[in-house]
Amino acid sequence: MASVESNDLFPVRTIDFLGRDVPTLGQNEFGPCALLGVVNALLLRGTLKISSDHGALTLQDVLARLADRLLESNQADNPDLRAALDGAVTRLPTLAEGLDVNVKFNGGFEFTSDLAIFDLLDVRLVHGWRVDGENDAATAEALGSRSYNECIQEVVQLRSNELEGAAKHRAELVSTFLERTQTQLTYAGLAEIHATLRENEVGVLYRNLHFATVFKREGVLYALVTDIGYRQQRNVVWERLDDIEGDTDFCDASFKPAAPTSSEDPDHLLALQLARDDEAARERAAAPLPTAAATEVTPAGAPADSQAALALPRADDADAALARQLQRAEDEADAALARQLQAEEDAAARSRPPPPPAA
Repeated sequence: MASVESNDLFPVRTIDFLGRDVPTLGQNEFGPCALLGVVNALLLRGTLKISSDHGALTLQDVLARLADRLLESNQADNPDLRAALDGAVTRLPTLAEGLDVNVKFNGGFEFTSDLAIFDLLDVRLVHGWRVDGENDAATAEALGSRSYNECIQEVVQLRSNELEGAAKHRAELVSTFLERTQTQLTYAGLAEIHATLRENEVGVLYRNLHFATVFKREGVLYALVTDIGYRQQRNVVWERLDDIEGDTDFCDASFKPAAPTSSEDPDHLLALQLARDDEAARERAAAPLPTAAATEVTPAGAPADSQAALALPRADDADAALARQLQRAEDEADAALARQLQAEEDAAARSRPPPPPAA
């Protein structure tokens, strides 16, 4: 049997969600990708199921289960729908590799074939990159209904001194807005998300190339915590989204404030995150994702031998590979933190005045 590469594994973490034990997927080297956001949304809704006995799932297995769900929830003889489904199954690997997402500043996204996957799975995709039209009408008018790609082209023209008059003024307003909202989340955007999501609705939030599974509960917006650094922090389940600068609180399964229970200090957790992000960039550059042909699946109810053709790894193989992944990330985090502390010590030594000369 072929070995399982750790960068293809998604660790499984079971949480309590509204009285149900729900297995969810955590981040691997792909980071907070769209695949993670979509799959966790379906798991929380109960329309996709995996066993809590799994220590981890491979990318191939996750794509196969998601393709099954697409086919199960869109059964029809409509040729247009069949064509859309075929295209969606083929495009599923892009959910892990990276989606072509272009936000529109008056709400929503520019439609692409990739985003059709969200529609076919009935998962709402939202963003919070909005301008406050009531208090900044000029910028709202400058942005209009245009997309990010359209606006950034205008900013490039501005910086190349290609614009004059009213066009230059409009581009200056757009440029200022983009610079002051680099978090891609505004309070006007948060308000729009609250207005869009229904109470107890699970969706996916797009922000700065990241996709987070979000849940609206009693008028509060929460993001599911999937970071590998919190995998063993059983009481850290949600992050409350009520601040645009990242000064948010972690919450437990009951949506009450929670703090990490590990003896690891915040610096170590930060170093772990940085080390994993560096490793993710290297892995994505060196190892391409499986092609659509490599992730061919069969609809639910197909014979067991056709499902067996996927040749999925044993659970103990996945657990061993996950353990290697976690150990490697922790070792790299320790090394990164040691380098940081050594650099600070060297800088302090250089800043100290030399000792006085001997008498």
